[in-house]
Amino acid sequence: MNKTLWQYYVDKASEITDNALTHIKNLNDWEIEKKQRKKEFFISMGLNVSVENLSPVIKILGEFKGKGFTAKKIAYQILPDCWSSGHFYIPNPLPEKKLPAVLYVCGHAGIGTHWYQKHPVMWAKRGYACFIFETIKQSENTGWHHGLFSGKRLDWISLGYTAAGGELLNSICALIVLCQMPEVDVDRIGATGISGGGAHSHFLAIADERIKAVATSAGISTLKSAIGNRTMFQHCDCMFANGVFQRDSCDFSALIAPRAVLYCFASQDNLFSVEEYRTLYEKVKKIYQIYGCPEKCELFEYPGPHAYSNESIKKINQWFDRFVAEEKHPDIGLSDDVIPEHTMSVFNGKSPQPNRLDLLPEFLTVQRTRHLPENKNDWEIIRKEAVQQLKNNVFHWLKRCDEKMEIKNIGNWDTSEKFFSRFTGETAGMETYIEAYFSKKPAETTILALGDYRHDTITLMKKIGEPTQNCNLILIESRGCGRNAADITQGNYCLLRAGALVGITPVMMWINDLKYIVEFFRNLSECANTKFFLYGIGEAAGACLYYSIFDEKISATVVDDVVDTHKEGCYIPGILKEIDITDASGLLAPRVFGVVTSGVTRWVSMMHWGVRVYERLGIRDKYIMKDSVFSAITEALTKI
Repeated sequence: MNKTLWQYYVDKASEITDNALTHIKNLNDWEIEKKQRKKEFFISMGLNVSVENLSPVIKILGEFKGKGFTAKKIAYQILPDCWSSGHFYIPNPLPEKKLPAVLYVCGHAGIGTHWYQKHPVMWAKRGYACFIFETIKQSENTGWHHGLFSGKRLDWISLGYTAAGGELLNSICALIVLCQMPEVDVDRIGATGISGGGAHSHFLAIADERIKAVATSAGISTLKSAIGNRTMFQHCDCMFANGVFQRDSCDFSALIAPRAVLYCFASQDNLFSVEEYRTLYEKVKKIYQIYGCPEKCELFEYPGPHAYSNESIKKINQWFDRFVAEEKHPDIGLSDDVIPEHTMSVFNGKSPQPNRLDLLPEFLTVQRTRHLPENKNDWEIIRKEAVQQLKNNVFHWLKRCDEKMEIKNIGNWDTSEKFFSRFTGETAGMETYIEAYFSKKPAETTILALGDYRHDTITLMKKIGEPTQNCNLILIESRGCGRNAADITQGNYCLLRAGALVGITPVMMWINDLKYIVEFFRNLSECANTKFFLYGIGEAAGACLYYSIFDEKISATVVDDVVDTHKEGCYIPGILKEIDITDASGLLAPRVFGVVTSGVTRWVSMMHWGVRVYERLGIRDKYIMKDSVFSAITEALTKI
């Protein structure tokens, strides 16, 4: 028992990968699940947009030519005031009939269209149209891939944003650009790329059935390897969907079936293990076998590092001739010709103004709004709907979760003031430590205090011992906290990133733990007839708040030293698309809520939705804002 938080994430990632697609036994199983899984994919990518509704503005800003091809410089908007760019290559001379086409998705290079230019030139010379486009972080583009990777945008977790989703939006718009070119046969389009481009072409093929075949090179990682082998430290955020549904890359890759998919990997690539990509292939291959077209799913391994080989390029060309063009094209490889960057530049250093690709995380996160109540009956309808939306859209893991806590008593003592007991709980091999102080006089209230990484039972007692003398007091060091603390407070943000990849952040773990702890103490004779009161400090305050929202038998909740927005802490995947923490406090009405805060915070400096609910219901006195724990708990005890 007592594994670390990191090991918990390693084990969870292994479980997700190992279990991926194992329950699919026949085509009927898959068809039943496929539609819901496609919906899960878009949510996991942080996108709530409809592919059919996208209509990017397109501008042709010039052209350049070379031996055997002509290329147009194209700018396009992926959202209003968010510009990207690329080049559309066609053969010169141009055949009379419409062309099969390739969407070439750039990998990570400073100016992708310049770095990878030999590929669209090759495709044009082979008789294909090809659109190659910049990622959201290349050339003049101002987007970013490294929010969680760097630890500088941990708010992406609560926003439900991943750079993979930003790139998918870009790729879908690029596909629309390609489809609007008059030279293109829209029924014969493939997508390909390497590294980041391998990931993005793969995601695009999952999302959009206009992609008839995909050849992804060195771009797909399984969760088991990314976390277990720690390759996540070399992969940026654009390589991963969010883990909100505990799906692996192969779970989503199977959505490409029965369209053709070619996985290309170099056997000496330090970013991907041989076991990893063979597992991916073998799992997805089973779905193609169910469809009766195993020839449309293939793995091509070749010796070498993280790069193309002549053999892999030839294989990709043959793959597209077979499954996109459906006819053989000239066997032409990459040329040595290089077009100067200044000739190719679409914006020449100055993109259209404004260009706010840097705000994609915010543009793609639209928080739900809710009416304020006019009366108590009105409030009950609003509250129930909001709670159900939280359960369905954010906390659905809690319903699926099979992590039960076994709580054991490890000792009882009779002290001069209270009966004292110690307990330990075990969940998924991790320890929860609990100290309980039961009043010798009949108690009216049982207070459960939950600390985060920084707080053990001693510091919790110092915080709340004085105002709780006449109550039962339960002090909880939850998983990864107290004496088993993870080192997140010292900048070890990789734990939060790993939690986002598997869809289970610490706050969500603690909410699940509270379910078992509260139930356990409710069934003890010392607590059975008492009112239950939750106190949480720091990150654990978020767990206490949301648990109390779901458990209507909690009479009062006090949060202490807690952030005033999920952008700054208490990270829960995708929570900001539903509600922020100050607004969520209103969902406790008409029960008692208290917040311990000082200085200028959203809790006290604005009439946010949460406090306005209490105001509207005529119970403003039950919404307590204090600058000390003593005064907040003391007043809360008088209100319940």
